[in-house]
Amino acid sequence: MNFGIFLQLLVIGLSMGMIYAMISMGIVLLVRAVGVLNFAQGDLFMLGAYVTYALTYQAHLPLYAMALVALVIFALFGTLFMFSVYWPLRRSTWSATVLISTLGASVVIKELVKLIWGTVPLVSEPIVKGVLVIGTARLEYQYLFIIVIASALILGVFCLFDKLYAGRVMQAAAQDKYAAELLGIPTILTTIATYIISMSLVGIGGYLVAPLFLVSTSLGSFMLKGFAGMVIGGIGNVKGAVLGSLLIGIIESFATLFTTTYKDAVVFMVLIVVLIVRPEGFFGQLIKEKA
Repeated sequence: MNFGIFLQLLVIGLSMGMIYAMISMGIVLLVRAVGVLNFAQGDLFMLGAYVTYALTYQAHLPLYAMALVALVIFALFGTLFMFSVYWPLRRSTWSATVLISTLGASVVIKELVKLIWGTVPLVSEPIVKGVLVIGTARLEYQYLFIIVIASALILGVFCLFDKLYAGRVMQAAAQDKYAAELLGIPTILTTIATYIISMSLVGIGGYLVAPLFLVSTSLGSFMLKGFAGMVIGGIGNVKGAVLGSLLIGIIESFATLFTTTYKDAVVFMVLIVVLIVRPEGFFGQLIKEKA
């Protein structure tokens, strides 16, 4: 393997790892905020790809207008999802109630997408066209664009929760809602904000990845890779989820050197090995000790 192939695979792996990181980060934020694993996260990711496709190719909006309208739609849909799927069942005595509700939401979203856009996959052009040539490596600008935008969004979420007062309030409300309410923190607003952030992450992720794949309901399966990254990093740990997702992306990319048919199998074999060696997640304990 020469340097050109190595660099190409590394860039592809990092870009896909960033996409998985956006999905897994959205999952972790909801786990920490409401204590529920959202099985509709992949379908929200798929919905983001369809919404941005519709705004770009059917509504013919320019990029800046499409971005603004898409963010508003993501915020509205995140709020709607929270009030329809989570909020009515939040006080249920059966812990799996909301979990099953997200499974139902997954089916509803997928069928609505089929009803609106049909079942024929749609083609989306690259957001940034062209190729960067470095020696023998040919790096598509689309992959580099994904790395830059996804990195900025992930760092922005980290800064929100680690540096800003609003983020700390959201974390406090997630850790103990009753104590937060006694202190006057509006937990309903913090929960809405968490859902909006989670929906925006996966929605933008769907937009970024759409040019690399056909826009279809199969994009919902990306959640499996995001979930694998979260498990490898440590469930409930945002930093671990990002690191685990990057690892998944890189392994998946370099696995194509040996097989393209079974690259997904290689990824999940690594997941099984990690679970056997470190059931709590590969990065979870280390990050927890440093925190």
